[in-house]
Amino acid sequence: MSYRVVLAFFLAYLFIVSPTVSPTVAQTVSSKTDSTGIYAPLVTQGLEVVEFTVPVDGHQVTAVIASPPRERLHANPVLLLTVGGSMSLVHPAFDLPAKFFWERGHRVVSFPVPSLGSLAAFGDLALKGPDPTLAFIEEAQAVLKYCVGQKWAKPGRTVVVGNSRCAYMAFRLMAADDQLNIGGGFAPVTDWRDLSEIRDKRERKEIADLRLSLFADKLAGKKIYLSISSHDERVSTLSCCQLFLDLNAANQKRGFDGTLVDFFVTPDIGHTCGVEWYERGIKILLDAAVSQDKK
Repeated sequence: MSYRVVLAFFLAYLFIVSPTVSPTVAQTVSSKTDSTGIYAPLVTQGLEVVEFTVPVDGHQVTAVIASPPRERLHANPVLLLTVGGSMSLVHPAFDLPAKFFWERGHRVVSFPVPSLGSLAAFGDLALKGPDPTLAFIEEAQAVLKYCVGQKWAKPGRTVVVGNSRCAYMAFRLMAADDQLNIGGGFAPVTDWRDLSEIRDKRERKEIADLRLSLFADKLAGKKIYLSISSHDERVSTLSCCQLFLDLNAANQKRGFDGTLVDFFVTPDIGHTCGVEWYERGIKILLDAAVSQDKK
């Protein structure tokens, strides 16, 4: 049998038997340095800012990663995913977690979550189905996978945080991903039935099923920080307290350490979170991530 015949059989085998390989994220991503847009203040501070696009289920997700310059980069940097896009990177006080990471030599990535633009619309999407959080989870996992592929992060070495509605998304992402074990929420939405925009739909099962307490088992064994003011009527201090109790019950049931969840009810007014509680929380989470190196 000639080598041409052998080659033809081999190619036919590859075509028929081998699985179809989809384009990898790295093959379809374009990246550029943002020096004139909304992230210009970060560039001015000396951060290296890269915008990249990741294909997810037929659409494009644009994310931004900001890193300290090489001479200030931590020897083993942790990646912070702060949910919320530009607001979480450049707007006070939502940018406090990012600043804390940058100042200590770590990287920060974020991307916008369009479904959170209108809480009433989010409720409508939940009623229509499927749960709009699932699309965010898929997008976040694609962004993080690309970051790992670019050597911007290591698997299992990512902290996830958010404020208010973005905190809800952060915890849902953690519940869905076994590699995300450290995260926090500042004045978090924990039960969508508490939001004024959703109250006319609060009796619907689809809305009740969004509450974070139902995902407590999936969050068991993970390091979590929660802080909320003592009288937050916007997202409900009581619902956040209930989540704390449910998380501890889930941890206890599985024999995990009772100190995994740090929960602070603060003296702040209304739906706010003071600088002290941002800084305390992000320090707890970053220390937890760095301490993994010693285990």
